[in-house]
Amino acid sequence: MPTRQCIIIEDDQVAQQYLLMYLTRLPYLNVVDVFENPLDALPALYSNEIDLLFLDMHLPGIDGLDFLKSLSHPPRVIITTADPAFALDAFEAGVTDYLVKPFSFERLLKAVNRAITVSDTNVPVKTPTHVFFKTGRESVRTLISDILYVEAFGALSKVYTPTAVLVVSELLADLHDQLPEGEFLRVHKSYIAARHWITKISSKFVFIQQYQIPLGATYREQVEKVIGISR
Repeated sequence: MPTRQCIIIEDDQVAQQYLLMYLTRLPYLNVVDVFENPLDALPALYSNEIDLLFLDMHLPGIDGLDFLKSLSHPPRVIITTADPAFALDAFEAGVTDYLVKPFSFERLLKAVNRAITVSDTNVPVKTPTHVFFKTGRESVRTLISDILYVEAFGALSKVYTPTAVLVVSELLADLHDQLPEGEFLRVHKSYIAARHWITKISSKFVFIQQYQIPLGATYREQVEKVIGISR
């Protein structure tokens, strides 16, 4: 496997050290440099010799995503941040993965391998627009943007859209794996909600259009973080 050249843009020195510790365990990655200020990294990025960029979100002088959007030909990008609220925006900007601190070595390895696979096959990273759900003997094409929420239904699942309810021949957990990461939230052991359809939450419920679905106590804190509610 050829060695990939990467750089880190991270202003927190503790986070820098953890990331370096993980990356030195991967013999096919070479960390060219570490920068605290993203503007200092521009000469390295303009050299076109960098294959992979590890980018924090909140940086001195400029937001990480704004910096990424300013690059005309960015390398593959893995976001490393303590803020989960911008995952959807990041994927829409074309990042390969979005790691929320503290993340494990195994999670980092998965992100790196994904970036390398995408680079080797030269396949652009795109968020899928639709998914096929198996309903009985048929497979129904459904726009991901139309999915309101998903409910466990024994060994099956119910997928709710603005115009229909599909009974899908898959378990809730398996169906969750098919949906874009970061866009659909586990809000209860029996429910997955589309982040962009959530209009409000209460102490016990998530509200989507005319629907009121339960919010599990063990999921509440993570849901609030992802949709940007501070305690």
